[in-house]
Amino acid sequence: MVRQNRWTVRISFVAVLVMAMFGLWYATTIWFPALDTIDTSTMTDGADWIDIFSAVGEQAIQIFLGATSGR
Repeated sequence: MVRQNRWTVRISFVAVLVMAMFGLWYATTIWFPALDTIDTSTMTDGADWIDIFSAVGEQAIQIFLGATSGR
């Protein structure tokens, strides 16, 4: 078994943490989804929790498709 250099592992770990913090900052300041675009008309009082989660999930997919499309 080859022993890894600890400094390389530590630097890689710190780089991953820094990029995660940068991604969190970017997501909260620059890109923030419009939560009011989620269609709540399908969510009635008698709706099952599966229906609610599937409706929100489908709307989230539509938001991500709209955000990543080239239009």
